[in-house]
Amino acid sequence: MMRYLKPALITFICAVAALTAIVLVRASLLGAGGATPPAPLASVSDYDGDEIAARLAAAIRFRTISYGDGRPQDDDAFRRQTEFLEATYPAAHAALSREMISGKSLLFRWAGTDTGEKPIGLMAHLDVVPIEAGTEDAWEQPPFDGVIEDGIVWGRGALDNKHQLIAIMEAVDHLAAEGFTPRRDIYLMFGHDEEIGGPEGAAAIVATLKSRGVSLAWTLDEGGGVAQGLIPGVEKPAALLAVAEKGSITLKFTATTEGGHSSTPNKDTAVSLISRAIVAVTDNPHPQTIDARMASFMKALGGELPFVQKIGLANLWLFGPVVKDGLAANPTTAAALHTTTAPTIISGGVKENILPQQASAVVNYRIHPSDTVEGVRARAIALIDDPRVTVETLNSSDPSPESSSTNDAYNAFTAATLAQFGDIPIAPFLTLQNTDTRHYIDIADDNYRFAPFIFEPADLERIHGTNERVRVDTLPRAAAWYEEMIRRTAGNKE
Repeated sequence: MMRYLKPALITFICAVAALTAIVLVRASLLGAGGATPPAPLASVSDYDGDEIAARLAAAIRFRTISYGDGRPQDDDAFRRQTEFLEATYPAAHAALSREMISGKSLLFRWAGTDTGEKPIGLMAHLDVVPIEAGTEDAWEQPPFDGVIEDGIVWGRGALDNKHQLIAIMEAVDHLAAEGFTPRRDIYLMFGHDEEIGGPEGAAAIVATLKSRGVSLAWTLDEGGGVAQGLIPGVEKPAALLAVAEKGSITLKFTATTEGGHSSTPNKDTAVSLISRAIVAVTDNPHPQTIDARMASFMKALGGELPFVQKIGLANLWLFGPVVKDGLAANPTTAAALHTTTAPTIISGGVKENILPQQASAVVNYRIHPSDTVEGVRARAIALIDDPRVTVETLNSSDPSPESSSTNDAYNAFTAATLAQFGDIPIAPFLTLQNTDTRHYIDIADDNYRFAPFIFEPADLERIHGTNERVRVDTLPRAAAWYEEMIRRTAGNKE
């Protein structure tokens, strides 16, 4: 017997050794990460952080709120903000044409010298979300006062999205003042209702461009950014250049049953039915997967990981489940693995001793590219499996197509990021939130999402939350990044 076992044991040992060698070699091939930053084409020193902060603070004071509950916007706040931009950035307004779309959105065109080259589009939005009732006293500074204190600009819109609006205008005004003329048309597209889906802002801008036969090479909107401490195992800041974004669907569940007095309840009330429906969809989340997009993202950052983590990342064929579990433990990376389910509103009942005849809940899904709007809706209905609960679609959009991560535009974004932020890893990413970009997919070859600001974990809670703020020292670098990017994509070719 031993005579036969020895060859088998030797074969087993050799197989293990070979497997180990393959695993280690693949891990070592991830490299050390990073690239030699190119010489910058724009200087941070050309931008004064305190002055930009003062202008951002002024913009925050305009209460350009999109409520989303039927309340109208303050048209006068948008008008005054538009006048502020015109007075603050005279060189940009002299060099670019500007028109109002739907009365409040802004469309600028910077005419280029080469009409044969496709235009490009830079985006931001003019509106902000409201302050949740009852949270006002939790703000360290009043949300619409535009306070600057200890190197921080406080207020609603500081991170979403007036910091980006101001950074774009700073770069364009600086370039225009020095006499820069782009070789291709550049459009600045600033919608006024992004926070409620952009039906009269971005959608109307796109309709205007379509009517004129304008087709864009690419657009660049919010989403992504320079993440610090957001990616497990990556200590350096990492630039997340979003090449796609999740879709979304908002479903309203409505439970209907007999009413009556609370002293003689039936087995179920509308409240218990709607509660069970919510539990059914939240306790059965969409499955998580590491698809090709996520694998590319992780491999782009792999050079920055400790060697043990590199082993798993470089050998997903063997360690995929372990890597997936590690990613699932972090809310940000977990959201990139699947369609997320978030109950956000629940209502029902009018008095403690009345059995409600109806109760409802609103559930918001952010759709992974592996799913579709119809697939998510059908799955929710199947999970609830109760004819007493109806499912209504309030709004929806499918995930976006994936844009190129190898073309000239992506390469220019990469070069600008390395030039302005130094030797940091850069990875293609999936934007988890919805943006105005969804409206531009039909008129642009590629669509990108990136905000040239450093975001830390606490910042994610501030967006749409309490104590929204941005550091003053990040503002000059963001403006310089936009200048760098414009020079690389629309400057005269050598």
